[in-house]
Amino acid sequence: MYAKQFSEGEPFRCAGNEFVMLLPRDETKACEAVLQMVRPGGTTPPNSHDTFMQIYLIWSGEANVFIGVESRRLSAPAVAFVPPRAEHWVENLLPDRELHYLCISVWPDGIPAEEFDGGWKKVYAGIIDSYVSRGYPVEPQR
Repeated sequence: MYAKQFSEGEPFRCAGNEFVMLLPRDETKACEAVLQMVRPGGTTPPNSHDTFMQIYLIWSGEANVFIGVESRRLSAPAVAFVPPRAEHWVENLLPDRELHYLCISVWPDGIPAEEFDGGWKKVYAGIIDSYVSRGYPVEPQR
């Protein structure tokens, strides 16, 4: 059985925002759940994924969610679906508090070896490096 409190997740930083790994791909072999906390007025980097889809469950704050060529302003509680291969990112619209949402990634055809081997920490280290190369900071900017 895999069940835990959010407070038991493993925190990490990426693109100037705080994250908590709650349900790693290493445990499920099919999906992953990450708590994302976007700094006031901040964004996540535009990105896309060929092999998996994502569901955002926004429970605190207000955001612009960009998926493909569309965007939608959402206030918590809200949900958004990101299909495979769609460029997407999230913008926190509030200047004075974090945006909190759960990002659930699902690999309908199973997780490819390059997205699984070495575990989630190795995979995210590569993601973080790619964002840094695009000018995004690792540490939150306060």
